[in-house]
Amino acid sequence: MLQIRKILLRGAGLEDAVVQFYSGANVLAGESDTGKSFLLECINFILGADKLTLVDEAKPYTHLAVEFVNSNDEIITLVRPTSGGKLTAYHVPIADISGSGQSITPTRKGKSKGPDVTSVLLPFAGIKEARLRRNVEGETQRFTIRTIEPLFLVDEVAVIDQQSPVTGKATFGDTAQKRALSYILTGIDDESVAAGEKNEIVKARLKAKLELVTEMLQPLNERFASPAELNVSTDDTELDTLLGSLTGELKNLATSRDALQERSQGATRNILKADSQLLGIRELLSRYRLLDERYTSDLDRLDFISESSFYFDALQEVPCPVCDQIMAPGHSHSPDSAARPIRESAVAEAAKIHAHRTDLAAAIHDLEVRQGLVEGEKSTIDTVLQSLNTELNRTLAPRLEFTTQRLEQLVSRHTEREATRVERERWQSLVKLQNDINSALAESGAAKQTWAGIPPKELGEFCTEIQAVLVEWAWKGTPRVEFDEKAFDIVVDGKPRQSHGKGVRAILYAAFTIGLLRYAAINGRPHPGVIVIDSPLTSYKKKKAESVKGENGQIDAGIETAFWTSLANTSKAVQVIVIENKEPPSEIAAEVHYQWFAGEAAIEGERAGFVPAKA
Repeated sequence: MLQIRKILLRGAGLEDAVVQFYSGANVLAGESDTGKSFLLECINFILGADKLTLVDEAKPYTHLAVEFVNSNDEIITLVRPTSGGKLTAYHVPIADISGSGQSITPTRKGKSKGPDVTSVLLPFAGIKEARLRRNVEGETQRFTIRTIEPLFLVDEVAVIDQQSPVTGKATFGDTAQKRALSYILTGIDDESVAAGEKNEIVKARLKAKLELVTEMLQPLNERFASPAELNVSTDDTELDTLLGSLTGELKNLATSRDALQERSQGATRNILKADSQLLGIRELLSRYRLLDERYTSDLDRLDFISESSFYFDALQEVPCPVCDQIMAPGHSHSPDSAARPIRESAVAEAAKIHAHRTDLAAAIHDLEVRQGLVEGEKSTIDTVLQSLNTELNRTLAPRLEFTTQRLEQLVSRHTEREATRVERERWQSLVKLQNDINSALAESGAAKQTWAGIPPKELGEFCTEIQAVLVEWAWKGTPRVEFDEKAFDIVVDGKPRQSHGKGVRAILYAAFTIGLLRYAAINGRPHPGVIVIDSPLTSYKKKKAESVKGENGQIDAGIETAFWTSLANTSKAVQVIVIENKEPPSEIAAEVHYQWFAGEAAIEGERAGFVPAKA
């Protein structure tokens, strides 16, 4: 792809008239009669137009130069006398031009093979030589810059006129322009087209095709030929509404189920927590009761010690078995032992144990109370969990299953209807094809060749790209773009572009060219890479005329604002030059390469127009 970097007018003893452009979006705005539209004419002239109509201010200038740059940052400059004639090509910027350069013609004439603008610029833009079919007989012609000029150079008249944006002004031989669009969309030219088959061969092919179509129609005729079958109501809207309703209900039921399951899981977690607490409480109670039993055993032992000491003191005096003397107090044959201290110690120890036992009893009581509370909480949670499971299993689950089954039935019904619709459309298409073949066979004389149109896949993708542009431009509602191969123009929301007012026609022409540029850039298709649009937002009225063909129409203010915003986001890989009377918003002007021609009211520091004002 290529881009325009500079447009320059030069004349002896005159200050150069020069305008620069950059990658991405460029906006040139200004007052009327400042040379804005003349710039587009200069581009058209350098690309091979027959003549350049000079505005009064530019008549003293003798040469026009336009500098281009391609995707590889290579530069080429084309220079042409403003009076017409051949061009000179230089592979350097305008500022570095020297020597004689390469002489080229605007266009080739007859069987000439010499260099011209197309042979120089198209390879420079990465576009190979191509052939396009130019008539129904299959004869081909060369793909040139002039063939696609309406697709990337749009002047202020064409943008609002009712002509096709592909063919431009209506002419008898517009087949090549139509095939050029197919070439840009597919990247496949008509070089392999064979011209002029014999009538007998064409008819034999048609008969074979008719036989095949008739065979394909036989089972479909049995199904769709009766009027009753054709008039079957296909309440798709009602079915879609019901599907949407059931889908929403299913979603709500699933949400309710998830909520119940979440609550059930929470209750289960609380039950597990209660079980864990009860387990700990029971373990502590078991240990506390063992400790209480130990305390009881110790108290029994201490009671025994205390009582044995008492009984020992109460013993009668008897002879000592050792010395046979009366055993008076203090009589002993071993170290002294006193029963009283033992009894007192036992009593003191028992008192401590009783205190511990009292504390232990209080702790056991607290644990038993806590155990009761936890068991109560667990019982409550068990009841809640049982209620949740009942609601989930007996109420919600059956509703969910029923709704799912109903939805599956409706989806199956919808699928069957869609299959029937597709089959019916196929039958109608085959019937039409059968009628067309019969008509072709019935024609007298040489049969006209039939040619395939633009492939539906690429055409659909192109229309989708235009839709995306219109969405960016805040088109009312969701735009539906189709391509009318008869008028070779777009149809938006069921209304042909030519049927709109001139303001809307201009916007749709701009959307067409920008959509094509984007499509080509994304898919690597043959396109110059630059578009220049004059006055896409300004409704144009020819001088000395009351109106332009078609109804008047103004574009919506929201579209104008969105147009500028979208323009600011233009990729640097391509170039869009918009020439307008209207100024863009200041924030957009800061984002794009913006130039303003102030006209006669220009103050110091402002530019009056394309051609410098005389001192």
